[in-house]
Amino acid sequence: MQLKASAPGSLILLGEYAVLHGKHALVCAVNKYITVTLTPSLDKRIEIESSLHGRYETDLTSISIEKPFHFVLGALQHYQPKLKTGCHIAIESEFSDKVGLGSSAAVTVATLAALVTWLNIRVSPLDLVRQGRNVGRHVQGVGSGADIAASVYGGLVGYQPQPLLVEKFAATYPLSALYAGFKTPTVEAIKRVQQQFSAHPDLFRHISNSIGQCAFSGMHAARKAEWSKLGEIMNIQQGMMEALGVSLPILRDMVEELRKQPGMLGAKISGSGLGDCVVGLGGPLPDQYVYKGEHTGIQPVSAQMSQQGVRCEKI
Repeated sequence: MQLKASAPGSLILLGEYAVLHGKHALVCAVNKYITVTLTPSLDKRIEIESSLHGRYETDLTSISIEKPFHFVLGALQHYQPKLKTGCHIAIESEFSDKVGLGSSAAVTVATLAALVTWLNIRVSPLDLVRQGRNVGRHVQGVGSGADIAASVYGGLVGYQPQPLLVEKFAATYPLSALYAGFKTPTVEAIKRVQQQFSAHPDLFRHISNSIGQCAFSGMHAARKAEWSKLGEIMNIQQGMMEALGVSLPILRDMVEELRKQPGMLGAKISGSGLGDCVVGLGGPLPDQYVYKGEHTGIQPVSAQMSQQGVRCEKI
């Protein structure tokens, strides 16, 4: 018996940084997936292999968090007390973990889904979000769980971390995205913002509250499929990302480039900034699109909202 679980990547539309402090976020799943195929073994060996990261072996009794498979190992560690034998885990990805499409969340959710199916444990979607968030926080110390929620539920979702609430909206809308050619790890970006505002906690709180209000208003717009309003709110939150100091000159140019595209309703950084992706509400970009600005290395990202959340089957 094998278990095959697939989970989508994601893009954050609204709520970055604020969601780490209990505020709302608006996030969507995209049509790029990570698939985990789990094959139970007869001994205690844990084998993990990936076309992106090679191969790793350990023992069921000595699972530790080690890169580059730290999120898979974190999920295994979460269920370690219930595992009687080891397993072989093969990971296939339709996108690079260098591009900010929530690869860590997707592989975490896919691994957890395979494990609970193997162990025959019934887990609600909300509980799976909670488990995925716990794994993420255990592995890297921080994590709102918003990208986890998108990978679990699929589609466009409103997220609140405390108390944990997820609302999936019925409609989706076309997206455009550009990748800067480099990224700053989320944990490092968060530390930089913390350092910048260490002497100005009140200012950070005001910006964070405003970003949270953007996400809350964006959820209301998404609920009613008021896409123009959602685009306007995305433009407003981009100004707050500038205020946080996470919008580099290259990201500003990318945002302006998307805003110039026909039919684009709004654009902003997606995620923690200091590189990575910007996302636009509208599009998609033409198949032959080439960025012609002064910065090099910028690439279009082929990704659209997808209603498909995590799924797992026995094969």
